[in-house]
Amino acid sequence: QRAELQLPKGSDAVEAFKLLNLRKASDVDWSELPCDFAELSAAFAVIPPLAGCQLSVWKVIMAVLYLGNLDFAGKGAVGDSTVADAKIADPSTTAVIARLLSIQPTELENAICIQNINAGGEWIKSPNSIAYASDVKSALTKALYSKLFDWVVEMINSSLISGEGGRYFIGAVDIFGFECFPTNSLEQLCINFANERMQHMFTEAVFESVIAEYQKEGIDVGDITYEDNKLLVELIDKPATGILSLLAEECFFPSGSDASWLQKIKSQHARHANFSEERLDRTAFTISHYPGKVTYQSTGFLEKNKDPLSQDLVVLMQFSDDDFVKTLFEEKQSTAMAGSVRRFKSAKFVGLIDGFRTSLNQLVKTLEGTKTHFIRCVKPNMDKKPDNFVFDVMQRQLYTSGVVQAVQATRKGFPDHLPFAELLSRFELVVPKSATNKKGADGVRALLSSAGVSDKEFRIGKTKVFLGVGVLDQLEQRRMEYIASKVLSMQMLVRAYNARRRLKLLRDEKARAAKAKAEAEAAARAAEEAARKEREAAEAAAAAQK
Repeated sequence: QRAELQLPKGSDAVEAFKLLNLRKASDVDWSELPCDFAELSAAFAVIPPLAGCQLSVWKVIMAVLYLGNLDFAGKGAVGDSTVADAKIADPSTTAVIARLLSIQPTELENAICIQNINAGGEWIKSPNSIAYASDVKSALTKALYSKLFDWVVEMINSSLISGEGGRYFIGAVDIFGFECFPTNSLEQLCINFANERMQHMFTEAVFESVIAEYQKEGIDVGDITYEDNKLLVELIDKPATGILSLLAEECFFPSGSDASWLQKIKSQHARHANFSEERLDRTAFTISHYPGKVTYQSTGFLEKNKDPLSQDLVVLMQFSDDDFVKTLFEEKQSTAMAGSVRRFKSAKFVGLIDGFRTSLNQLVKTLEGTKTHFIRCVKPNMDKKPDNFVFDVMQRQLYTSGVVQAVQATRKGFPDHLPFAELLSRFELVVPKSATNKKGADGVRALLSSAGVSDKEFRIGKTKVFLGVGVLDQLEQRRMEYIASKVLSMQMLVRAYNARRRLKLLRDEKARAAKAKAEAEAAARAAEEAARKEREAAEAAAAAQK
């Protein structure tokens, strides 16, 4: 198997690969790793979809490692890196990668070092510079590993689906933390946009669902307002005019640049409340996110969005002689995309942000189809120390995560909703019986009025009563006070009963003791009397003998 996987001979296999060459093999503490190879293979064997694909998985991983060793030669290697004459420095490395992926070495080298450009219906071969060829190689390396990782996760998930086809499931989504660094680029914009989408979903779940319930119950919601980040989400992702949409459009043009894209978004969103220009830095722009303002540096946006994984490489992998490699790179189209053309045949530019937006939209769609519960995690301090709660650190996170705003908004309306029957049955004890003779809405109104709740502090719906801030707490407090008073009465009765019982026991015990004493004294007197009579009889007998 070592020969089939093209593993280097000897014990220096770790040092042979640049992607692993962080430490010498002799310095690696293997006990830090979660398992050894035998345990990993055993884990694969337990999962049916993975059991028969272990060798294929190892071959792809080895191809990734050898791609990390792939170097280039040409004039660009010793001078101008933009010279378009990139060639593979060591063809034997290419041959090893090709064997592992079941493709032809020459086709692999051409796909990395040469790009095919369609000009006026004719295909023109253009050599890549060493810098660009290196980017293409890195893109293939990342794509192989990423697609392999996704496939493994997909197989594990498929093995967990029950006979009902996964109708019910419990999922946990760990959302990216909001990022704001001294220099922010496309990565931070994508992460912060994901946070904005999740915040929008949080807002809808907390507020819009409440308002929908108000409307369903016929409650007037005209005076209930809340802050929504819908405009900010549209600023970033609105079709045709959003920042990301304009970025994808700019990448489509051969002459597109970071500067022209920045000028477009400045012109498009000059009057947007959440967008502003940076007067001291003409290459930057600022977005007012819900946690605060973030300034982004536009330089490098287009280059980062352009996916350097050439379509020649994609097609090459799709026509590999290895069915497993084909599976990794096959086109996976959703139902909505079923009628569209395949990506490598389309004239429309598809960049990295398109994949990110698609993935994010699928996540939101999945979450919207489930019953969501939100957990806001707060970091207690910046030093990662236990039992150390820094107020300023936690307060800032509560504000930037929208928790404080959510609490403030919900407290503006009627946060507590109870069905009529529940309120009547639970709080009928705190008001006179005459106020609980009625049922339904009339009974609720009579109970609340009798409890001293003003009309402004509650709303009567069709099936529920909506209580204002603090009303439910007041009713609960009065209920607990009533129960406490009754408990005191019950305690008094129980204590009196126990005291009387103890008194009776003491009296009975005293009577038994007195009776026993009297009986003992009577017995003693009887014995003494019998003894006296015996003495007298004896004395009389003695006298008679004399």
